[in-house]
Amino acid sequence: MRMSPEKVKDLAARIVEMMAAHEKVRLNEDETALRVAVGGVILDDLEEEDDIDREVDELIQKHSAEIDEGDIDVDVLRKKFRAQIARQRGVVL
Repeated sequence: MRMSPEKVKDLAARIVEMMAAHEKVRLNEDETALRVAVGGVILDDLEEEDDIDREVDELIQKHSAEIDEGDIDVDVLRKKFRAQIARQRGVVL
């Protein structure tokens, strides 16, 4: 996870504050409950990204011999694998 739990809480609180301040938004839930829900969504997204990164690492490791032989830029390959896996899962990075 690239973000500490405290940062997730702070981000969720700021998102809920922005929603509450918007004149066209009416909150039907308690702000505390909304912060928890928004924080959960953020954590789920971060975990999904971590899963994608683990899968990319496995693919890089699995094809390390071909990568070494082909003098392929691992960073470029990592980005391509990451984008492909995210697209397959329907995740927007």
